Amino acid sequence: MSKALTTLLFSCILFSLSVSSYAQTCKSYSFSSNRVYASCQDLPVLSAFLHYNYSSSANTLDIAYRVTGATASNWISWAINPTGQQMAGSQALVAFQNSSGAIRAYTSSVASTNIATLSESTLSFGVSNLAGSFANGEMTIFATLTLTSGMTTVNQVWQVGPVSGDNPQSHDTSSSAANMRSVGTLNLVNGTTSGGGTS
Repeated sequence: MSKALTTLLFSCILFSLSVSSYAQTCKSYSFSSNRVYASCQDLPVLSAFLHYNYSSSANTLDIAYRVTGATASNWISWAINPTGQQMAGSQALVAFQNSSGAIRAYTSSVASTNIATLSESTLSFGVSNLAGSFANGEMTIFATLTLTSGMTTVNQVWQVGPVSGDNPQSHDTSSSAANMRSVGTLNLVNGTTSGGGTS
């Protein structure tokens, strides 16, 4: 084999390895905090991933919603919407890094899309163990949700937007924006999803 061909083959191998390591999937991810999730989904837009454990006997959903490529000027949110596949009506978990450098994680019931910020409010279901983390360009929300009995398929909404003055601001709502396609359904029992609709 000629030296040029050997060099080309070696370069192709290195390139394929670098691409495969960059194209992250949720199944290959391990949390450093000893958290283990039995199921996960690579969400179709916003470089987002959902890791979760579902207990049908306890009606609980333990989640980690993770966004890669996040910055200190971003907020992230994952929500269940009992009324449909849109942002209005969503029962949301929100996190961002505040001006003191700490991660703020809270709940927000989104009544309308005509709002300037995601204000803190209680949700229609119980939330515990709510926390957030931000390191190496990854922002994550952790929480345990107590769902209504028999709620095995949920409408999920996931979002990313800008932060200004410690307040989450409205995200891009143009028709081509990824935020407008970040909705879908999730079957908690078998893990099947649909997504990429219009928010």
